[in-house]
Amino acid sequence: MKEIGINSMFKKIIFESSEMVFLADDTFPYNIFYTNSVFEQQVGQFLEDKSLVGLGLDINSYIFKEELIIDFHGRAYSFHLELPQDNGSNYFLFYKGKEVKGKHLPDYKDSEVFFKNSIDLIGIGQENFLTWVSDSIYELLGYSPEELINVDLCQFFHPDDLGMVKEILIGAKKEKEKNRFSARFCAKSGNFFWIDWQIHFMEGKFYAIGRDITESQNKKIERERQNELLRHGVEIYGLGVWEWDPKEHAFYGNDLLYSILEIEEAKVSGIEQYIGFFLPSFQPVMQKSLDDMFTEAKEFDLELKIKTEKGNEKWVRVTGKPRFKDNQVSTALGTFCDISERKSHLDEIGLFKELYNLSPDGILVMDIAGEIIFANREILRKSGLADPKTKKSDIRDLAIGFLDGEVWEDYLLDLKESNSRIFQSELGHVDGSKCTVEVNCNLIQIQAVSYIISFFRDISERVSLEKTLRQSSDFLLHLADQVPGALYQFVLDNEGKMNFSYLSPGIMTLLDLTEEEFSKIGDISMVISKIHPEDISQVLSTSVISARKICPWSCQFRVKKSGIGDFKWVMGGARPELLPNGDVVWYGYLTDISEQKDFEADLKKARESADEANRVKSEFLSMISHDLRTPLNAISGSVYSLAQEEHSFAQGEIINTISFAADNLIIMINDLLDFQKIEAGKLSLENKSINLSEVARQVIKGLEFHAKESFNKLNLYLDPDLDLMVMGDKVRIAQVLNNLITNALKFTKNGQVEVFMKLKSDLSDRINVYFEVKDNGVGIAKEYQDRIFEDFDQIQYSFNKKYGGTGLGLSITKKLLDRMGSKINLESVPGFGSSFFFDLELEKAKVLPQQPKEISIESTNKPKILVAEDNDVNALVLGKIIKKWGFEFDRVSNGEAAVAMVRNGKYDCVLMDIQMPIMDGIEATALIKNISSVPVIALTAASKAEILEKIQKSQFDSFVSKPIDAEELLKKIKDLVLDLNYIS
Repeated sequence: MKEIGINSMFKKIIFESSEMVFLADDTFPYNIFYTNSVFEQQVGQFLEDKSLVGLGLDINSYIFKEELIIDFHGRAYSFHLELPQDNGSNYFLFYKGKEVKGKHLPDYKDSEVFFKNSIDLIGIGQENFLTWVSDSIYELLGYSPEELINVDLCQFFHPDDLGMVKEILIGAKKEKEKNRFSARFCAKSGNFFWIDWQIHFMEGKFYAIGRDITESQNKKIERERQNELLRHGVEIYGLGVWEWDPKEHAFYGNDLLYSILEIEEAKVSGIEQYIGFFLPSFQPVMQKSLDDMFTEAKEFDLELKIKTEKGNEKWVRVTGKPRFKDNQVSTALGTFCDISERKSHLDEIGLFKELYNLSPDGILVMDIAGEIIFANREILRKSGLADPKTKKSDIRDLAIGFLDGEVWEDYLLDLKESNSRIFQSELGHVDGSKCTVEVNCNLIQIQAVSYIISFFRDISERVSLEKTLRQSSDFLLHLADQVPGALYQFVLDNEGKMNFSYLSPGIMTLLDLTEEEFSKIGDISMVISKIHPEDISQVLSTSVISARKICPWSCQFRVKKSGIGDFKWVMGGARPELLPNGDVVWYGYLTDISEQKDFEADLKKARESADEANRVKSEFLSMISHDLRTPLNAISGSVYSLAQEEHSFAQGEIINTISFAADNLIIMINDLLDFQKIEAGKLSLENKSINLSEVARQVIKGLEFHAKESFNKLNLYLDPDLDLMVMGDKVRIAQVLNNLITNALKFTKNGQVEVFMKLKSDLSDRINVYFEVKDNGVGIAKEYQDRIFEDFDQIQYSFNKKYGGTGLGLSITKKLLDRMGSKINLESVPGFGSSFFFDLELEKAKVLPQQPKEISIESTNKPKILVAEDNDVNALVLGKIIKKWGFEFDRVSNGEAAVAMVRNGKYDCVLMDIQMPIMDGIEATALIKNISSVPVIALTAASKAEILEKIQKSQFDSFVSKPIDAEELLKKIKDLVLDLNYIS
């Protein structure tokens, strides 16, 4: 009995107890090391294996129970169980053991139902006969119970199992113990079934329970067979086997593994030591493969290099496969094989194979039957056949000359005699095409086996070139005869003599020569006689220059037409070559270009007509815009004056309507002017310091009334980071925004127009700004979205009629953005609205801090203005506006009078019309600037680009276009007067 801290008094009490008590180890097979007398009398003396396993008890099934039933020799015993962790020991304690006296057995009826429905075979018998068997025998083996009762059972067991069965039964009968075994039993069908038997002998009878385990037993046998084969395979192929359990930090390898690693003592302490055998460059690969196996359940198959315990380097093939427990990778299992010799052979074979594959010629290796063993890349490419490794091929699939079997046999005989042959053949492609090849065949023997190695060189190009060369001479001669004009070879020898060594027949048509004249052409004199007298010197002089500089000759000249006294235009070109003997040879051509010259003359006339049309159009636009602006100036000024006076609400509505109509007309005129400028290439962009936020707010403020008139909401969403100074053209940026917003308001009723400005990027010296004008108006169909940016296009006439306008607004916007390096984009859905958006990249302005200048009429002395205007109506309107501002003014009607007034009086500002009698505004301004520093503002209704350019280049301090915007004019007067300290 094993001593585990049990004192003698305690043992005496237990041993004499009337209840059964025993103790068992807590490790498999759970040996029973202590029992009391009652347990020994009823159970212990009959136990052959004194362990829980021998008792037929699976302790793991009871680790959560305090009471259990043990079946032994047909009797049931009840025990209380105390686990090792419960008593702080290393053994299981079974106590309060007593026999269960059948109180749990079912009655007869329940027993009958149980036996009838049992899937196991249940039988009672004596000696070798059954006296009763359950009905399940039929389902299991096909017999009825009557067929097996009182029949010798030995005849049903498999002959290979019968001896074992008899031996077990005899022993069980003598010892009166329960026995369990598996044996094959013959079914009525003749097939043998594996049956797991449990048999108990008692009082001359045996009680048997059998369960069909055929499927599991067959699997077990197959598994054992495969394991045996695997063991033999490992030994035969020299496979090392390894297993790694990271949880237990255990690494296992078989003897072959250690033999490959050249370790005398078959032991590797851990995975780190195992990985350490791989060369440093391969260790990360092996480590990652193991890591991936446990994290991602990836298998691996690697060829790596190791350094053995003895310092020898070897190539090994390492495989690894994960093993799972509870759906997680628990251990890794793999193989380890020395492939150094194979690797060396493969490297050699691979080297030769790669050399063959890199060959520009096709290479084939075949046996003497013609079956292809190896084909390099070039031959596969030219034939289209599959690689022989994947699909067998025959030489007859390639070399068309060998389709006849007799030809192949004759070829083999010749090859055996000479061992080598070179011949020309055709190589066929699977698509039916062919190519000509030169074949070099050699007969070789390797280990008494004959092979044919053949080299195929594609000579299709060479054959084709030879054929082409044979035809080229005739072709060139035919080409020279048929080419329009004439080809020639002209020679200037070292003595200065010139003659044609070759002239194609086309010269007869070009110079109107007869065949007789053509045959007599030798020197240059006949050709010279055909050239127009005015062009002879040009032809000769250019030829001399070409000869001296050895440079190409090109010349256009006239030649006489036969009989009618007219001339045709000819163009000649040639390239000279200086020969070693000093001669100069020209190879050239002559061709008739009369039609081209006629076309050029017509084109010149057309260009002159187009220039004249553009000039007339420009003059017309200038005139019509000036004539329109003059009355518009009166209307706009009068409306402004009326708006400043007291008026009723109804009158205010009328004034606003007139102002809106005048503004629209001004916009259309301005569009025409801008279009003219852009078309003429005269539009220039300013690059001045501006505040983008102020520009946007000014545009929105100027269109608020327009939005109100169209019952729309106009909202500006301005990025606060855009309140900064940048370099740009304020007028053109405002014009782009104005055009897009006006367009959106025009095509939106009772809706909303939203303007977005966002800072996309902010670099040290520049910014990128995103602009978007979005409305929920009528929208634009996909097919019309490109057309709206074209000149004078409004999609349909109905749009023009309904919404008005010139159709130039978006066209000008696109062209302005193109000039600014941007691109207008459009997204629109009919019925849901449109979105126009673009980006602008602008340079940051270097702003010096300064005190803001407050400008107000009240804080100034009354400036005195000189108005130079020849139109009485415009002068009257402008005078009313100036009086409204509280300024004093004088008026003159020409430039000369304006110069005199400035010379004789003191003025704070001059408003100068450009087009006036006696002296225009430009000349008058130049004279005024010579005698005074008074600011001069140009007033012009002109649209002509040249006039506007003159204004911008002159000495004007500023200019305002007619019709005059009173607010703009007032601001410019204040700015100029304030800058020159005219206002205190």
